[in-house]
Amino acid sequence: MNKKLFFSIIFTILSFIAFANTNSEDVKHNSDYDYSYIVDFFKSYTSGQADETIEIESNNDDFYAQFALDGESSTLVNPYKVSLDSLPDSVYIACADYCYPTQSQRITSRFGIRGSRFHSGIDVGVQYGDTIRSPFSGTVRYVAYQRGGYGRYLIIRHDNGLESVMAHFSRTLVKTGDTIVAGTPVGLGGSTGRSTGPHLHLEFRFLGNAFNPEKLIDFNTTNVKTNSENDLYLLTLADTYSHRPQLEEMKRAAYHRVRSGETLSHIAKRYGTTVSRLCALNRLKQTSILQIGQKIRYR
Repeated sequence: MNKKLFFSIIFTILSFIAFANTNSEDVKHNSDYDYSYIVDFFKSYTSGQADETIEIESNNDDFYAQFALDGESSTLVNPYKVSLDSLPDSVYIACADYCYPTQSQRITSRFGIRGSRFHSGIDVGVQYGDTIRSPFSGTVRYVAYQRGGYGRYLIIRHDNGLESVMAHFSRTLVKTGDTIVAGTPVGLGGSTGRSTGPHLHLEFRFLGNAFNPEKLIDFNTTNVKTNSENDLYLLTLADTYSHRPQLEEMKRAAYHRVRSGETLSHIAKRYGTTVSRLCALNRLKQTSILQIGQKIRYR
């Protein structure tokens, strides 16, 4: 399907959903910034004019009102299904009301490929019971518990156009629908879900697409990386989403599940590769003992 026609159809569907489900009187506004520029972007995309940096104006509606959610879709981490290739080349994100979310600066796991999956956030080591705060103002979109993953977690739809996912709380302090300001305590440090110790898992997403939090925050100084003159962060496809090649690599990845008696040599021969290559892809040593059921990446 022609790309321009595709995004024209998507925009029409989103507009219809917003009209059918959103009561403008129910929308809460905590910011002076205009995020309807996203809708303008989708319009300009279909006419081939989406290659300029999108500016932020003032005194208008929260752009997420254009992406009205209801039912199950509101519980998804990424309900928008907007591809990276469809995002604008650059967007200014207002960060004047920023607050560093925790007392700790100790990073225990970074953004990127981790084994057979992609780690879509950053892990910051905390103590049990440490207060975790919202990094920006906004509305709590969802609070839930996920046994084998995030544990106790929440999603905040920020007024500046970003969304944050914060996870592994021992206890959450807000509920779905709460309007909060930057610095509001939202949970207490913990190790619920898929976790080996107390830490904060933090994701930042723009229209559902996660990017490395270290692109936005300097975790050594706790400062946000903005232009000091206007407190704006310039989000770009080229830099903020420089991990796109890693995502493409993950799509091409293929795995073998170890069976009884198999060795790295057996697996390498089966898939026409080398033991050295398997070790590099899986962070193994040539002397590593494989476990039955273990996933080994061979491509």
